Amino acid sequence: MSGYLQACHHLFEVENWEAAGKILSIRLNTPAHEQLHNQLNIWGYYREYRDLFTTLLGKLDSEWELTLLNGLGNLHNSLSDYHTAIDYQRQHLEVAKTTGDRQSKGLALGNLGLNFYFLGDYHQSIQYSEQSLAIVREIGDRRAEGAALGNLGLAYDALGDFKKAIDYHRQYLAIAQDINNYRGQREALGNLGLAHQNLGNLGQAIECHQQSLDISRQIDDQLGEGQALGNLGLAHSSMGNYAEAIECQQKSLQIAKAIGDRRGESSSLGNLGNIAFYLGQYDEAIKLHQRSLAIARSIQDRKGEAASLSSLGSLYDAIGNYDSAIAYHQQHLGIAIDIGDRDGEATALGALGNAFYSLNDYDQAADYYQQFLDISEAIGDKSGQGVALGSLGNLYFAVGDYHHAVEYYQKRLKIAQEIGDRRSEANVLCNLGAIFIRTEQSSEAIASLQAALEIAIPLKTRYIEAVALQNLAAVYRKLSEYEMALEYCDRVLSIATDLGIPLAQDCQDLREKLMNERSGTASQ
Repeated sequence: MSGYLQACHHLFEVENWEAAGKILSIRLNTPAHEQLHNQLNIWGYYREYRDLFTTLLGKLDSEWELTLLNGLGNLHNSLSDYHTAIDYQRQHLEVAKTTGDRQSKGLALGNLGLNFYFLGDYHQSIQYSEQSLAIVREIGDRRAEGAALGNLGLAYDALGDFKKAIDYHRQYLAIAQDINNYRGQREALGNLGLAHQNLGNLGQAIECHQQSLDISRQIDDQLGEGQALGNLGLAHSSMGNYAEAIECQQKSLQIAKAIGDRRGESSSLGNLGNIAFYLGQYDEAIKLHQRSLAIARSIQDRKGEAASLSSLGSLYDAIGNYDSAIAYHQQHLGIAIDIGDRDGEATALGALGNAFYSLNDYDQAADYYQQFLDISEAIGDKSGQGVALGSLGNLYFAVGDYHHAVEYYQKRLKIAQEIGDRRSEANVLCNLGAIFIRTEQSSEAIASLQAALEIAIPLKTRYIEAVALQNLAAVYRKLSEYEMALEYCDRVLSIATDLGIPLAQDCQDLREKLMNERSGTASQ
């Protein structure tokens, strides 16, 4: 790689721009046989890529000018510098209009849509993607049509309209299969899997990710293989299959290191950190997220940096170091505001609310949760609205205002049912069950918790299943039905032990109390 770069710089010195362009167009002996300039971006040579392309701007023909502007737009997208990316894509769009290049116009509009998606401006993203779709359909560019449909799927997924997202991803997949676009197939399957995952359809998610993995291996697409393994790991993690999740993420990490995919390496480390967090291995989780953060900063991936800061904030919140938690979440918030990421801003505000909730500063927490809700409503993010409403419900639950807690949980439940988010539906039913236990409404508690189980068991969301069972054990303990309580407690203990989560110890303690109480009742 260094030899090619040195040759380009030498040609720049003598102003032989055409020869430099030919070098950048060379196809390398990589699995995907990418051109040199594309491979620079893939391998994270962002500074070199930027310097080469900015030097060549205005020096070659209009076809090259379109390539350079699009490439610089994509580069700044990779760096999470979305405003600069949008500026380049708008220039790309103007050159395409001037030269009458309809294909490039469709591409520029599609990339503008993608950048607005990353900024959290999903409605603007949809507008650009729909304009792109209309043009590429008109000129018969089926590959670009599939990409536009995929971008629409991403935007609707972010808005919480998972069913519409799945419809768009399926259309993308059908086109990719029809034109034998294997890379498009693996991409569509991966995004389809993520949409199913958001709906709680974890079995279907795993099936999609496995197909994406198989195609990536079939075409020797190592970048795609690493991404598919990462997505597969996320699905297994959501199911509580932590051993399988760790195996997938470690394989993804190995591939990322082997091909020099620094962003993928950072992502895999972050995912492994999240699994360690779920398992209560907080020191290990912090180390993994710190490594992920260091890489994100080294490649100027601001969105990746924000994700690592958010995870570290949640970790420090969990271990009771609230000052550090708040500091990390405020850094996350600062980056989100700086890059114009409204979705990220809302998430950071919600996380700050969680930290102040942990400090029992409920007024401050409520203020942050309300800001989280306001932004989610402003950008039309139904999923985010649901999370914010659930957080407000948790706050009112904590202060003993069960009336308002139920009110917010019911709103949360309604949104989960509207968007088909079965996992969140099961979670909020558990919360409602817990309130009914506190208010001595045993029959309502049992009904809510059983409904949660009916969702959680087929979805294989074992952690939620364990929480529902634990609460059922608590209900039957209150009713002095110790045999039933012990039966539920044993089921929780089995799941928690299998998952290796801290809930196992809580359940063991409850079991001992139940045994003692049952013995005391029997001896009277």
